[in-house]
Amino acid sequence: MTYLAWRTLRYRKLAFIATFVAVFFGVALIVACGGLMETGIRLAVPPQRLAAADVVVSGKQTYGVPKKDPQDTKDIKSVPLAERYWIDPGLVSRIQEVPGVERAVAEASFAATVVRDGAPVIVGTQSLGHGWDSAQLGPYRLDGQPPTQSGQVVLDRAVARLAGAKVGDRVDVVAGGVTSSFQVSGIATPPGEVDQTALFFSGDDERRLNPHTGSADAIGVVAKPGTDLDALRGRIERTLADRKLVVLTGDDRGTAEFPEAVGGQAQLIPLSGVFAGMTVFVAIFVVASTLGLSVQQRQKEIALLRSIGATPRQIRKMVRREALVVAVGAAILGVVPGVVLGPLLYHIVGEAGVISPVVEFHQGFLPYLIGPVVGIFAALMAANVAGRRPAKTRPTAGIAEAALQRKWVSWPRVVFAILFFGGGFALLLVTAIAMRGAVASATAGPAVMCWAIAIALISPGLTRLLAAILSVPARAFFGLAGYLGTINVRVRAVRVASAVTPIMLAVGLALANFYLQTTQNEAAERYYSDNLRADVVLSSTTGGFPAETVETLRSAPGVQAVSAYVTSAGWINKPYDGSHVESPWPLQGVNGASAADITGVRTTAGNLADLTGATVALPEVAGKNLSVGVGDQITLRLGDRSAVDLRVVALYPAKEGFETIMLPAELLAAHSTTGLARQILVTAAPGTDRDALAASVRQKLAGQPGTLIEDHDAITTFAERTKTLAWVNYLLVALVAGYTMISVANTLIVATAGRRRELGMQRLIGATRQQALQMLGVEAGMITIIGVILGTIASVVTLLPFSAVVLGRPVPSGSIFIYIAVVAGAAALTFAATLLPGRRAMFSRPAEAAVAVD
Repeated sequence: MTYLAWRTLRYRKLAFIATFVAVFFGVALIVACGGLMETGIRLAVPPQRLAAADVVVSGKQTYGVPKKDPQDTKDIKSVPLAERYWIDPGLVSRIQEVPGVERAVAEASFAATVVRDGAPVIVGTQSLGHGWDSAQLGPYRLDGQPPTQSGQVVLDRAVARLAGAKVGDRVDVVAGGVTSSFQVSGIATPPGEVDQTALFFSGDDERRLNPHTGSADAIGVVAKPGTDLDALRGRIERTLADRKLVVLTGDDRGTAEFPEAVGGQAQLIPLSGVFAGMTVFVAIFVVASTLGLSVQQRQKEIALLRSIGATPRQIRKMVRREALVVAVGAAILGVVPGVVLGPLLYHIVGEAGVISPVVEFHQGFLPYLIGPVVGIFAALMAANVAGRRPAKTRPTAGIAEAALQRKWVSWPRVVFAILFFGGGFALLLVTAIAMRGAVASATAGPAVMCWAIAIALISPGLTRLLAAILSVPARAFFGLAGYLGTINVRVRAVRVASAVTPIMLAVGLALANFYLQTTQNEAAERYYSDNLRADVVLSSTTGGFPAETVETLRSAPGVQAVSAYVTSAGWINKPYDGSHVESPWPLQGVNGASAADITGVRTTAGNLADLTGATVALPEVAGKNLSVGVGDQITLRLGDRSAVDLRVVALYPAKEGFETIMLPAELLAAHSTTGLARQILVTAAPGTDRDALAASVRQKLAGQPGTLIEDHDAITTFAERTKTLAWVNYLLVALVAGYTMISVANTLIVATAGRRRELGMQRLIGATRQQALQMLGVEAGMITIIGVILGTIASVVTLLPFSAVVLGRPVPSGSIFIYIAVVAGAAALTFAATLLPGRRAMFSRPAEAAVAVD
């Protein structure tokens, strides 16, 4: 059988080239996904500002949420914190006493920005101020003098160059929302490239400007020469004995500088896992479709082999070995584009904001090992499916079936079709009944897979049924070509289904995922920002606004209401709340005095004006589930891990699944990373238009640099995360859909090229080239329509319950042009893959083609 497998590959190159291409691209995508997942698991963040510290002690940037029992400290879900968790700088003295420690230095940071001509001067992602003592953890090389007294600052070289500042010059610095003048006492050169602007102040200024004074971001530890760092880390961990602290070495040290990288890990790992799973799923179907078509074209040969003594086991072995020979070469070569595709995908994901760009991309040997293994596994699985029926068919029946190709039903196909249809219906019901809000996508995603698999399993029968329906208009409009085309599609339903299935997969997956995302985006924007009113939105590019800014704006002409606006995330600890284990509650901070006008929320109990001090306003559903009302007390775990006791002052209605908890802006800002409100919302008094209001606000804040004056769309809401992930999902779905469309082209090219004899016979009995091409065009049109109809069905049964839950209507959100683009792409590829090889097949003379080997 090995000899026959090699001979088959030699004489049927086109069919196996198609399989090669499918495995090749599948392996490339899996290798790229493996790189993304490995990057997320490793989370290597090389230190920059703390590069000279051998060990770094930092706060743990995750919080363990009890899953069921609040007393169970083992059954917990680790979720990233929304804000930085600060640590006690007093730990320096304890760490200093640990054997092997040469010195320990506390590192604190706060928003501080140089401004020139009223514009912020920032190199990198943000500008931060630090105490000069922490500069030794760089280490920074200083030109000039350190800031030994108040009013002095050391600039890093990049920002000094951009600001045109030299030693001895004076520069304006915004810190804590207030602009002050400082003398440049020195210019510091970092040890390498840094992603943040660094300004260094004297100890007195650092304590005065830092809103979180008395706390530290991290503690850098310099080890004595010859000290074993792993042993030192263990000694420090035992000395501190605090589970809320982490002791970092190597590339883990950078997470102390960039805590936002920890949050990206929670997004990157599942994202790459889902994409890899979708790729494997599509790869198996794609290769099975291509191999299945190849085997169908050789049914007569296989039947002849059976008639001369070949056993079913030998036939299956031959098909497997054919697939294995092709898959091994394709899998090995598919690793090559994975080398480039992995970093490219990571760059796009980083640019979209899913993970911090400071995280180092890693693609070790495992993705290069797993990718080919999965590709070969997919090919063997497909070979088992493709070779099962021909191997079991009796020789005489096989020869007859090779001519007619009508049989396709088997008990495994029926059983699995029932199971997947059942799974699809079950997920539909779960989505419609049990799911609420954005989490409905957790069941909607697997649902489209179930529907697609179920439809693919019965696609020959559906193809025959739809072909019979379409035959009437096709014959009416296209005459003889329509008659021949419809006859071919109906008689060749099993082979045609091999082309219909990948089209259905591409259309179904693309439509479902695109419209799931657009629907979720609209819901997030609607329900997270509908309760906020603002004619003008002020955004700070220098770290935030001081509390006095709100009071200043209240007296501006044309202002009706003004409020600071802060966003974060947290958990309700007491009474125990199990509704937000996987992800924290969205928190919104507003000023109580203006809350009713700014939010537009009409409370069902209590008053938002009482939202001052240690108070909170809860959604009705939270109050009901926790059995708390106005006047009761809850304990809220904020984004920086702080637990605060709050009195409930109001309950208000909110869309289920998109609820937010409201707190006083001052309270929430105090527990944010910057310690300040980054936005201020302003509404216009009756009779004042937006332009007049913006001019009035601009005049009031003329002395506040780095302030952007924008409209309502600039409000930062929890929909921003959804938008970020949306573009990444669009990219990933486009890649998978594109890969599936390659399969469409493979299948159709192989199928059309294998019909040389049929096309030659038609021309011998009088058909012209034009008539033959018209017939192929009718077939391509019917294949496209059938594939689009089945793909649309697979997506619609997924989208209807999801949209009903999320938007309250069965029609999903999104442009009709998405549907048109997907259908147009499928049609263009189908026609090209059918007509181009068909035209080439007719270059030979009819008599030669009529006796050619299919």
